[in-house]
Order: sequence, then structure tokens, then C-alpha cells
Amino acid sequence: MINAKFVGNKKINVEANGFNIPVDLGKKEGGDASAPNPFMLLMAALLACSSYHVLLLAERLGMNKEAFRVELEPGLDSNGDMQKALIKVFVPSDFPKEREAALKASVMACKVGKHLKAERTVEIIRA
Repeated sequence: MINAKFVGNKKINVEANGFNIPVDLGKKEGGDASAPNPFMLLMAALLACSSYHVLLLAERLGMNKEAFRVELEPGLDSNGDMQKALIKVFVPSDFPKEREAALKASVMACKVGKHLKAERTVEIIRA
């Protein structure tokens, strides 16, 4: 069960499976900017989900997962809606080239991304 409680001004505490997630709106929207807004949480969820898929593949390959880094570069339209999502995966120099397709497929398997309309692209960058 996921619940929302209003806790002052534009702040909301979302309770999900025993976890508390603070949410707020930015100052332009009348909030206090004390926590991520819902759209930031959506982008964070996409990045976290994609990152877990990278982590799991790194573990399966026996590689140091701390040597990987993942970034999200959202492509926003004039309304601020995400039309594209470029997911950049920074891999160590010894990452096997023959595993790049598997890495991209793994990132694309992220369930959060499957629920978004935004076109997703994965770019692999060697450190």
C-alpha cells in the first residue's frame, strides 16, 4: 500500500512499504523546495532502476560494480515533458566489448522505463 499525507504548504510524505519519501514543489510552484518534486522522483526512479540492471550485470560478470557509473540525460520539450531519456553507462576500460549489447538490453529491461512514453537510448562510455 502507498499512502500520501499532507504535511504543510506543498509538502507531502509518501509512505510506501514502510518507507517515508518526502516530496515538495519548487518555489516557483509555491512550495519550499525542501525535497524532490514528483517529476524528479520519476526521473530518479528511472535512473535507479537502470542502475540496478547495470549493477546486476556487473555482479554476474564478477566485475567491481563501483567501477561503473550511470547518468540520466533527460530530453525535455518546451513544456518540460520528457520526450527522450539518454541513459549513459560509464564502464571500466576492461569491460568486455562483446557484453555491450547485453548491457544495453539489461538497462532497457528496466520496468520503470517500460512505463514511460519517452524514447530511451543507452550509451556506453569507457572510462
